[in-house]
Amino acid sequence: MKAAVITKFGPPGVLKIQDLPMPEPGEGEVLVRVKVIGLNFADIFARLGVYPGIPDPPFVPGIEFAGIVETVGKKVRGVRKGDRVFGFSRQGAYAEVVKTRADYLTRIPKKMTFHQAAAFSVASFSAYHGLVTLANIKRNEKLLLHAAAGGVGTMAIQIARHLGAEIFATAGSASKLEVARKLGADHLVNYRAEDFADVIRRESNGYGVDVVLDSVGGSVFRKGWNLLAPMGRYVLFGFAAMTGKRSISKVKMLMESARVAVIFPPSLVSRNVSLIGFNLYFLAHKVELFKRVAKVLIRWYEKGIIKTQIGSVYRFDQIASAHEFLQSRKSVGKVVVEL
Repeated sequence: MKAAVITKFGPPGVLKIQDLPMPEPGEGEVLVRVKVIGLNFADIFARLGVYPGIPDPPFVPGIEFAGIVETVGKKVRGVRKGDRVFGFSRQGAYAEVVKTRADYLTRIPKKMTFHQAAAFSVASFSAYHGLVTLANIKRNEKLLLHAAAGGVGTMAIQIARHLGAEIFATAGSASKLEVARKLGADHLVNYRAEDFADVIRRESNGYGVDVVLDSVGGSVFRKGWNLLAPMGRYVLFGFAAMTGKRSISKVKMLMESARVAVIFPPSLVSRNVSLIGFNLYFLAHKVELFKRVAKVLIRWYEKGIIKTQIGSVYRFDQIASAHEFLQSRKSVGKVVVEL
């Protein structure tokens, strides 16, 4: 089978398409013939060698895909050969066939395409887990959302809008902010032209926000942290600020790290605020939790409450270019790769 292999840690060019042996499913595992791959910033960090728990090169990266069940291993329940599914894998999705646990798969709704399915799971699960499971966001609460035009950001706007929150969305261009506006964001801030903290204080009459959903980290963390109102929840799930356009920028990483606020634990108590972090990659064992979440999200999708936002589609032989584009932070919505 064809697979995109990280031959060594580094810029997008280290991804090489190679012929590899077909995997064999073990107990509780299945093989899925991949139709479309969903790209994530976790893939960028895996390629750069800074993602926890990844193997040494060479290895096949990729955690999100949609396709058709091809082979079913022993003691598999819930999926059959021929099922259309989307799912998660602990690496390995950048291939014509991926091996994964049957527990990590969800049947694709009838009206959802493979492209939409490949763009659905990580973005929707991350947005839901951050906003609902962890932050427990409520109607009329104020949300600060960074990277609002990205895959998770566009899904988070739709979920927060459905739940009745007031949304402050930040992005780096007018076109990205227009995407956020159309999806339902109430306040738009171009962080390249304005200080989002000043805007939020002004438009909230000094109140600040109840929830921050942050995949950027770095210097934006300090400003967002200081905006939290009493009983505010800061949900951090990424560090996109640490990367350069093609590789890890050590200078930028050090600068952004130095700008992160130092959290003094007693201040959490006196301010009545919470700092919450998560990484879905290390929550894969929470199978029952994500099965429940999947039911909710699919129901919302079928009712038209949420929709996947696909910004760019690449061919499999363009996967290095797709990585470069995603890492440039110019993308809108999800970037997907079709086989």
